[in-house]
Amino acid sequence: MHAVLTSLHAFLSAAIRPRTPLARGITAALCIKLMVVVAMRFFLFGAESRAPVTESIMTDHLIPASTRAATKGN
Repeated sequence: MHAVLTSLHAFLSAAIRPRTPLARGITAALCIKLMVVVAMRFFLFGAESRAPVTESIMTDHLIPASTRAATKGN
């Protein structure tokens, strides 16, 4: 987690004071891309589209039906 925070800090520090026109252009493009990704996350993958995760659903996905039937019979 420390590496992620360090990278984020370096990114934000570079964005505050870009030294060259190229760095300013790259910073602007990255900021726009970040805003697009965040907007996509909110509008395309909202809370209502997430699949519910319960114990029974996970059991159905992780344990084959034939094994479940055999263990319930014993």
